[in-house]
Amino acid sequence: MRVVLDKENRFVTEDGKLDLKREFIYSGIKAAWCYKKGTATPEDIRATSEESLIRMGINTFLSDHGTPDEHDQISVEVTGIPKLLCMILNDEHQYTTCERSLRYTKVLPSEYISDLEVKKYNKWCNIYTSMFETQYKDWFLKVNQNDIKLAKKDMQKKAQENARNFVSILTPTSIAYSAPFYQWQKIATFLKDMIKNPRTPLEKLALPYAKDFIKQLLELKIVVTTKDAIEIYPPLKDDIKDNREWLYRNNKGIKLSLFASNNPFSGIHRPNEFSTVVNYNSEMSFSAFAQAQRHRTTDFECELLDEYRFVIPPIIKGTTYEKEYISDMMEVKKLYPQGQLIQVNLNSSLKNIINFMGQERACELAQQEIENWYVNQLLPDVVEGLSQKEAYQEEYKILTKQYLNRCRCAYPNYHCPRPCGHPRTTRPF
Repeated sequence: MRVVLDKENRFVTEDGKLDLKREFIYSGIKAAWCYKKGTATPEDIRATSEESLIRMGINTFLSDHGTPDEHDQISVEVTGIPKLLCMILNDEHQYTTCERSLRYTKVLPSEYISDLEVKKYNKWCNIYTSMFETQYKDWFLKVNQNDIKLAKKDMQKKAQENARNFVSILTPTSIAYSAPFYQWQKIATFLKDMIKNPRTPLEKLALPYAKDFIKQLLELKIVVTTKDAIEIYPPLKDDIKDNREWLYRNNKGIKLSLFASNNPFSGIHRPNEFSTVVNYNSEMSFSAFAQAQRHRTTDFECELLDEYRFVIPPIIKGTTYEKEYISDMMEVKKLYPQGQLIQVNLNSSLKNIINFMGQERACELAQQEIENWYVNQLLPDVVEGLSQKEAYQEEYKILTKQYLNRCRCAYPNYHCPRPCGHPRTTRPF
């Protein structure tokens, strides 16, 4: 795994590290808007001495007043990052990321992936492509306006999307990931806490990659150590009485949000609840969960099931390939394949479920499992739950009339950027 600072960041030194002095000056300018004495104008604030601005910037860490440090986005580019670590990062909401999808990337042998996974992946890529060619060619041509080249690319993409079920959640990918300066301190601290006290098999699986990630964040000066801060502002040495290694202290005791075991108030073992706020439990594969959690307006948690089970794509069910598929998935059981089912908890407002999840995932161009989960499971269950509550009959009527059993292009006020003409009503792949 390799982590580098995006060259377009605001404050980067010639050797590719974060310029912490300039970062704290910038934070100090923003902090001055909050508590500089007098009726300071922007010109007054920027005329403040460099030493005072640095001091104010550092004080935001010491006082847990992190807002001034959230104005500057720090962007990194990471290659060779395992999907599991992506899922951990993507469950923290204050970020933006562009992540290379395995829809578009062929799985190749690496230190993360065994020969067995690559063998199964290639085998099933070929099987899916053959099925598409013989059974669904007309559909692919219709979706791609009879362009044979585009149709073949689409088949390849769908084949890779389904074949990734056989490769581990440690499969490497690449991401561009941006988060506020202060948020990076939190992410690193949460990861450090997990390293010290891993509670679940997934946390233990992530340990070596989390350690490597933190190491590189420290090398790039993205995570601020007390030593770094004292070098920038020597009087700080007299102010810090404890033995803190990092300048940021997780005084609120927050932990990584991905793992339900970190949340004493988790709804993952509670009954589903439906109102204008929804608490919803279901099972889905790792790959579908990775799609769902990208909706930062929604809280997602997960945990492993007590027994190993996995998704079987509709295109495989009931065919001569089903037994072979099951057998092959059993062979990769110990590798945490992306097709493995996990327990997932969703907690969100009804508004955000419709406006954000629905208007992205209720689509035939989305991954089949996540579209099926949203259109045929989550929303019908929400509608059924609301139908039984007298106080929510208005919401029930709106959902039933305008959203139930529809793709997003049939939603009121939604305008599709890529109309497909609804070539099918049920999705086999």
